[in-house]
Amino acid sequence: MQPPRLMDYHMHTAVTIDGRMNEIEACERALSQGLREIAFTSQLILNQPDYTISPEAFVAHWDQIQSCQQRYPMMKIRVGIEMDYYPGREQEIAASLRNYEELINRPFDFVLGSIHELKGVFFSNKHQAAELFRDCDLIALYLDYFDLAAQAVQSQLFDIMAHPDLIKKYTHVLTSPVPFDTYRPAVELFIDALLESSVGIEVNTKGRISKMKETYPSHEFLELYLSKAKSSGIEPILTLGSDAHKVDEVGGYILEEATILRKLGVGKLASFEKRMKSPFEM
Repeated sequence: MQPPRLMDYHMHTAVTIDGRMNEIEACERALSQGLREIAFTSQLILNQPDYTISPEAFVAHWDQIQSCQQRYPMMKIRVGIEMDYYPGREQEIAASLRNYEELINRPFDFVLGSIHELKGVFFSNKHQAAELFRDCDLIALYLDYFDLAAQAVQSQLFDIMAHPDLIKKYTHVLTSPVPFDTYRPAVELFIDALLESSVGIEVNTKGRISKMKETYPSHEFLELYLSKAKSSGIEPILTLGSDAHKVDEVGGYILEEATILRKLGVGKLASFEKRMKSPFEM
């Protein structure tokens, strides 16, 4: 069997506070990892200015992406965005996306939906996460998270949901791992929303370098998604992303997870150009 063709659809450069690489460094690393298609996904988190790319930085970022595409024609380079969802603020989110698209006079290639905040806590930040988990019912918290994720899907603002079980990120550090079966019913409802709304999920490999040693979503979660898609007669919509914030993370564990997807019967991922989806044959 031929090795799979590879993509990395989740990367952050130094246009926000947590990025540690530039576009050229990322592209050169991607080529060295054998990637055929990549996407830069700078963040727009409306409640977190430090994690939101400024309009000026976004224009410069787009210029660099175009330069990279000319310099590396053998690899497709997409301009995406990672946008947080807030219930009741759908019009504001949509307007922000339009405003950034107008800056470069074209649509994003795709929009990653994400949830980094719950109950007013920026839980994906290790310095703030403890506030969310203090004296809480962990199962109830997971249910709230996936209910919010389903609302994000139903908003139709996003093409792909990023790291769909990110809520587990610091439960593995600050509390204890929560068994999948305890929140499986909430995941099922979230998956139903994905399938009904034709929104996909990414297999985010960043968790493999954390204490969890597993992807977002977990393989149990992923297998449930694939099973429900198959039983519904719906083609799964999947991307692969390293969520790289520095050069040595680009392409991290992408080959390993692509190989696992193949074993699970997945032969193609989703590629996006100007919000239009097409198959990416692995």
